[in-house]
Amino acid sequence: MTAPAPEHPRADSAAPQAAPLWAILAVTWVNSLGSGILWSGIPFVTADQYGFTERQNLALAIAESVIYVAVALASGRMVRWPGVRMGLTPRGWLALVFALQAAGSLLALAGLAGVIAAACIISAIGAALWPVMESYVSSGRHGGAMRRALGSFNVTWMSATGAALLVMAPLMASDRPGLVLLVLLPVSLASIALLRWFPPAPAPHAHADAHAHVAPSYPHLLRATRFIIPVSYVFISVLGPLLPYILRDLQLDTGWQTPLASTWMFARMGTVVVLALASFWHGRWGALALGVALLAGGFAAIVLAPSVPMVLAGLACFGVGHGILYYASLYYAMAVGSADVDAGGTFEALIGVGYVIGPLAGMAAGGAQAGLVGAVWAVAAAGAVPAVGAWLRWRAVRGSVPARHGPPTPPSHRP
Repeated sequence: MTAPAPEHPRADSAAPQAAPLWAILAVTWVNSLGSGILWSGIPFVTADQYGFTERQNLALAIAESVIYVAVALASGRMVRWPGVRMGLTPRGWLALVFALQAAGSLLALAGLAGVIAAACIISAIGAALWPVMESYVSSGRHGGAMRRALGSFNVTWMSATGAALLVMAPLMASDRPGLVLLVLLPVSLASIALLRWFPPAPAPHAHADAHAHVAPSYPHLLRATRFIIPVSYVFISVLGPLLPYILRDLQLDTGWQTPLASTWMFARMGTVVVLALASFWHGRWGALALGVALLAGGFAAIVLAPSVPMVLAGLACFGVGHGILYYASLYYAMAVGSADVDAGGTFEALIGVGYVIGPLAGMAAGGAQAGLVGAVWAVAAAGAVPAVGAWLRWRAVRGSVPARHGPPTPPSHRP
């Protein structure tokens, strides 16, 4: 266990060129409504309106996830190429992304085929959007300022994804719940209007300041999270498509299903608030271990629960565990990666990998709940082994270096 990185005297300040946090958070909140509808709400729409089976919902989730991974990995190049060829700034790129999102949402008017096409397009839009937004949040901020900015960013999008399921409740009781995707039309137009407060590009991120806030353990923790974060989204990607059937089997009324499903999202949000305000967790391996335990235990409780109260308790544990893992993973990615779009793109692509593996595990288990828990636990174990390897490597490096006094020696930015 290592001590947290010392704070820099400028940790509480942001470079004047940094985008106003309120504008970033406003764009984040409205667009996260769309993300919540896509990843957690669409399975309810396809199951209730179009009679999708569990395997069909899982297959749609796989298609969305493959698209997400491909676009996220290319996000850095996608932002740079139009900048070189056409003089399009990152802010201009965001405007283009929002325009495409608005157009894609209209496909929901075309019935089932339109809903499927809109879901795939919105998945690609999210993969192109969030790495750039994460760079705007983190660039020009370091240490405590970065943690608080990322905390505000995470609380914002997490509250919106939870709110999306609450907003969907009355639409789910209507004859055309698929029309909920049309909410992305005003969302996209509002986002384009808010871009006037964004600088043309993310603020400069001084490498000297960034190094001052990166403890020797951070690159090792980053390596561990690059295995843990996909595993966490394996759980989420399986839970989303199957939760409608779990709650239906427990005879919960349709109108209560999406509000109850949002429990884990609000638990995750509360966890991030605590982590954003506290400093005891960063640089510590125990935080990651606790997150994994709560996530896996909560998932098992949800899928095997004999009653609605047990599902509720499992969702709360699941949300706390994922809040720890997500926030820590993003912080280490942006701290070590110097807040670059590519750092955010890699982080988002790893999320997408989890979204691919999870539904594949669900389909392999045939949708059976008991078999599904075993399949996902096997995937989790496979992902935990390399993460433990990163921890062992850190212990070996720490043991071979004599104890030092004063600030840590800055590591390379490339983990």
